[in-house]
Amino acid sequence: MMLRGSLLSSIGLATFLLVAPGQAGSPSRIKLQYVGYLVDAPVLDARLELVRDGSSGPYRMSLSTSLVGALGEMVQFHLNASSQGRFGAMGPRPTRYRSENSIYETLQTVTLTYGVNGSVVLEDQPPTQEGQEAIARGLLAGTLDPLSAALAMTEEAGRGGACTGRFRIFDGVRRYDLSLAPAPAGLAVPRLPAAPEVRAIACDAAVTLISGFPQYALDAGMYPKTARFWLARGIIGSTPALLRVEAESGLGRMRVDFRAVLPQS
Repeated sequence: MMLRGSLLSSIGLATFLLVAPGQAGSPSRIKLQYVGYLVDAPVLDARLELVRDGSSGPYRMSLSTSLVGALGEMVQFHLNASSQGRFGAMGPRPTRYRSENSIYETLQTVTLTYGVNGSVVLEDQPPTQEGQEAIARGLLAGTLDPLSAALAMTEEAGRGGACTGRFRIFDGVRRYDLSLAPAPAGLAVPRLPAAPEVRAIACDAAVTLISGFPQYALDAGMYPKTARFWLARGIIGSTPALLRVEAESGLGRMRVDFRAVLPQS
């Protein structure tokens, strides 16, 4: 179903960067809320929680999203994802990722288990053709789940203020690479009501689609090939956090904006 596939992938690419890297002295638990727009209409509510122990050690992340507004009334869609792992010399390394997404009455679950030497085991229910094809083609080894990849990217960009690196990502269905590069100089920093005065850096992400993307949907331009995001200091103190993500697809112009730091429960 094109709508389901394009919603999952477009929303995933627009929200995969909803992660704030941690530093020594920063809060060990962070909860952030974002709102997603499609051609300026609010369509997505996203809540992220990140728990980590300083700049090394274990981390745990969870992301919940649902469609809202007119689109949410037409399409009953919810996504819950969680990832856990440990920071090492090479950045975050996941041990387990799980996602549950539902559209109307259909539920799809994915569990990824990470072993030594980059091995990845997929368990999906019900099994998908895309997941089985990725296994058959040997595309899982050495990949990161979307949340751990987002943490690795923002960690890299936030540490030195540079946008670099190529990241291999598999979400249980879709396999793609993201390559970071500095955005053109002189871009205006988005001014949001929730963060009116912040200092930000802009990064561009090029998306290389490898597997799990239906050809007819690719031909229709339903999947973003590029994205731009801003990391800002001042949202949660000196630690960089996502301010905005922008992307374009056959669905239209999309963006995800920071909305609030949520209280600890």
